[in-house]
Amino acid sequence: MESAQPRMPKPRASIRLSPLAACIPLLALGAPPLQAETPGATPIDAGDRNQVFIDGRYLQSARNVRIVVCPPKKTDEKCLVGRLGGYSSLVIPRKDFKWYSALTKDGVHWRRVSGFGPPQPDDILGVILGGVCLFSDPKAPPTERYKLFDGLRNRITASSDGSDWRAKFTSVFPPDARYPHGMDSHNICFYDTRIGKYVAYVRVNKVYTCPPERVPYFRKIGQNRYGAPNHYARRTIGRSVTDDLAKFPMPTVVLEPDDKDPIFGGVKVMDFYCPQVVPYEHAQDAYFLFNCRYRSFEDWYLSEDMSAYPRSDTTGVYNVGAEDIELAASRDGVHWHRYDRKPWIPNGLEGSFDSKTMYMTRGIFVRGDEIWMYYIGMDDPHTGKKEAQDRYTLSRVVLRKDGFTCVEAPYEGGEFTTPPMKFTGKTLLLNIETSAMGLARVEIQDSSGKPVPSYALEECDRIHATNSTKHVVTWRGKSDLGPLSGQPVRLRFELQFGTRLYAFRFAGPS
Repeated sequence: MESAQPRMPKPRASIRLSPLAACIPLLALGAPPLQAETPGATPIDAGDRNQVFIDGRYLQSARNVRIVVCPPKKTDEKCLVGRLGGYSSLVIPRKDFKWYSALTKDGVHWRRVSGFGPPQPDDILGVILGGVCLFSDPKAPPTERYKLFDGLRNRITASSDGSDWRAKFTSVFPPDARYPHGMDSHNICFYDTRIGKYVAYVRVNKVYTCPPERVPYFRKIGQNRYGAPNHYARRTIGRSVTDDLAKFPMPTVVLEPDDKDPIFGGVKVMDFYCPQVVPYEHAQDAYFLFNCRYRSFEDWYLSEDMSAYPRSDTTGVYNVGAEDIELAASRDGVHWHRYDRKPWIPNGLEGSFDSKTMYMTRGIFVRGDEIWMYYIGMDDPHTGKKEAQDRYTLSRVVLRKDGFTCVEAPYEGGEFTTPPMKFTGKTLLLNIETSAMGLARVEIQDSSGKPVPSYALEECDRIHATNSTKHVVTWRGKSDLGPLSGQPVRLRFELQFGTRLYAFRFAGPS
């Protein structure tokens, strides 16, 4: 899903955002400015695809609305417990695929699977444990349709059904991309249908310079790995694109901790671990990154007794810290919005199974109107202790479909208007939540911003007492938009009394 690196649009100066603490600005921290639509610009081709609000693309002009990040609900379920490792991937069971670590019939109760074999007919979800990335290759023959990308071993293997993996490509990344420069942890690869290329997101150990007072601490690792005694590295996220799975170019860093992230004693103490990038198949141009944030414990800014933690025998530095999950989103997989940088999934209460360490399981599972996702948690910091790894726990979180972010108006209300777009279909569907007090209306305008007759705001039937992922908008009882299909139109949304709008799409008569 990537190729070109288009510039992201810039919001007009007319956009006003609520100052409430819960609000997330459209110009998200760490993201490029969003480009305003220009008069006469080509309308967005929305087709009948679902449209989510991850940036200002559809907020060309706005008053008193904000983009809000919506954390999922923790279930605190202990789906699997034991030596799981930190890395895992969801797999939708298929009768022609036979390689799973565990399977489930309800998403809550899981059973480990020993050996190879097809899933049972009523299994709804599977998981693969370990630091490999499974993906389906649409360009491969049936005998090699499934691929496994192993970043640590720098290779890709292939199989027809998961029962017999054979080496397909080795040394797929240049030597300078490999550990200790990167490629440790859970690296990701998939075929991106948006750009028609293979894309990999991998760990890159980016090198920084430390102040003189920190040189004694970093001297050994800096000299041995990073070229000078005053050098140290932090985990960052790199991206590499290719037409040929046999050869990837050096990755380019697309996300790294910046000066707004934790820095103490002149040293960055935050890493981005495990680049869990997922193209969201249920919307147009949407990628989500479930960023494992790792804050290092260092004795120059913590009062904690660091002697309780081991130092590396080879580097002399600590490799210990706490980890949680942050949400980021992108239209192109290159430019990422980190929003308010709050944890999307926070650590659990002290003593709980996920109180110190969290690794996101790769994959999004849509079940009706819900999304189920999973993570592996631990009650010990990132130390590598064997006894702590015996307590790894796979758990589930739940959110509404499309519910990663939304446009929200405060109680007094707000509105926004989209740039011109063309669509196919006969009805407008909203993923919207009004609860009891909220109200919403939609106006359809022509490309110049004038209300289309019969679709003005005053003619829209108010949306109220609604919590739906597919609410049909009507104007004086009618929903048919067929006469407008294929023409450039704008949508004007009015949201009142705390209404949240998660997504919209145009659809056919069914």
